[in-house]
Amino acid sequence: MILEILHGIIVSVATYYFFIFLRYASSCEKWLIETAKFIYYSGHPLYDDDKKFSIVTSRFKNVFISFAVIVFKTIVIIMLLVALTGIFSFIFFYIDQKGSSHFSSAEIVDVAFPPYLLRLPFIAGSVIPIIIILMLPKKEKEEDVYSGIDKLLHYVFLGNNTVAKMLFKIEVASNKNSIRATMQNRSVYISGLARSGTTVLTQTLGKLPGLISLSYRNLPFLFLPKTWPRLFKGKRGKTTERAHKDGIKHNLDSHEALEEPFWRHYLGKDYIKEDFLLGHAIDTRTFLKYQSFRKLVAQDKIYLAKNNNHLLRASSLHSLDVEHGNTSITFITFREPYSHAASLLSQHLNLSALQQKDDFVLDYMDFLVHHEFGLNQKVTNLNTDSCDVDFKTDKTSLEYWLEVWYFFYKKAITIYSGKTGFYFFSFENFCKNPVASILSVTSLLGIPKKDVEDISVTEFTPKRAVENTDITNKYSLLYQQLIIQAINNEN
Repeated sequence: MILEILHGIIVSVATYYFFIFLRYASSCEKWLIETAKFIYYSGHPLYDDDKKFSIVTSRFKNVFISFAVIVFKTIVIIMLLVALTGIFSFIFFYIDQKGSSHFSSAEIVDVAFPPYLLRLPFIAGSVIPIIIILMLPKKEKEEDVYSGIDKLLHYVFLGNNTVAKMLFKIEVASNKNSIRATMQNRSVYISGLARSGTTVLTQTLGKLPGLISLSYRNLPFLFLPKTWPRLFKGKRGKTTERAHKDGIKHNLDSHEALEEPFWRHYLGKDYIKEDFLLGHAIDTRTFLKYQSFRKLVAQDKIYLAKNNNHLLRASSLHSLDVEHGNTSITFITFREPYSHAASLLSQHLNLSALQQKDDFVLDYMDFLVHHEFGLNQKVTNLNTDSCDVDFKTDKTSLEYWLEVWYFFYKKAITIYSGKTGFYFFSFENFCKNPVASILSVTSLLGIPKKDVEDISVTEFTPKRAVENTDITNKYSLLYQQLIIQAINNEN
């Protein structure tokens, strides 16, 4: 019995270290991701059929090779275990026979395949070490936020155009009565160039009763906006600082910019170009789908959306909302240009490093159409024409990001200044007096002052601004125009 337990322990520990040494888990994860990418590119929302065929043909080779590696490693592990079992079985048989080296044909079979492999002592000896190893404290190391399964789900259900649209059709069909019964949409949009305070404003408004937004809990099944959150009523999740390293915490219930994949799958080819995101108009058919999407998210509450790309289509969306009896308000956040440009530059370098380290981060940002910075950064052009500005190619310079800032807000103030339903919002004034700034917003939404007093409005201190001594350059002059327009202007 003791020898059987000992044999089980030896086989169990050896198996564990065989898997570690051969990096079996990494090979399985690689196969999952390669399979996921194959599925993703087969239904890429921006590529034509010829390009998709070309990519998936080359991707299939990666899927086959990664699977072949798993099969090979599996065979190697099995052979090593059989050999190890035979060696120790021979040793234990030799000990049991007190040194006799003569075997009958039946005994040879018993040595190769000992009958005690199915007995409780051997099984206990095999299982207990694995349990102990799993319970031992692990060395702290930087872990990937997304496992191989997580990445597979994101590539398939968030990235693949065919799958995403199919899910949404199922969601709409199964909730037809709910969509019809829901009152007309009431929507609040927080938009602006990234790093302008959109997250802080959205998270603050999200604390108010009657407003609801998409959150990380919706991922990766974003196209099941009503069903999936109900099914996934898990724990709140760990609250951590987001990847921006800017002091803002988030968890599964944090409001986030997640509605853009809807537009990517239905209108992506119209506005996502190689170097730019272009302004575009929404056709009525797509608008009605989006109407259903908002209703599924918000029901009878106010739909709250943080979306830096909203201004690309805001004019036509607001017009269609008015036409269909909906109420929409957009707050355009802005920030002092030099501080803003420095923050964009910092995040560009930070995200580029992450994307070089893990290409899933790059793909994930593409899924969400977050092209504000990083390796796949694109300039946002609020007009429907091609860009008429020659941007400097050095994206690691502050001057580049100042030009990005100026190009965005110059067009924003030209298009949306004085337009009904659009209001500019100063990030600096919010930091100086957050409660008064929130009250200036909620008064437009018809939210009682008492509701604002009942929530905690977090004071947020941005990192030190880059000093700007020239108040007469085009950046400073445009900033002063924006300050005058701001709804939370203290003057």
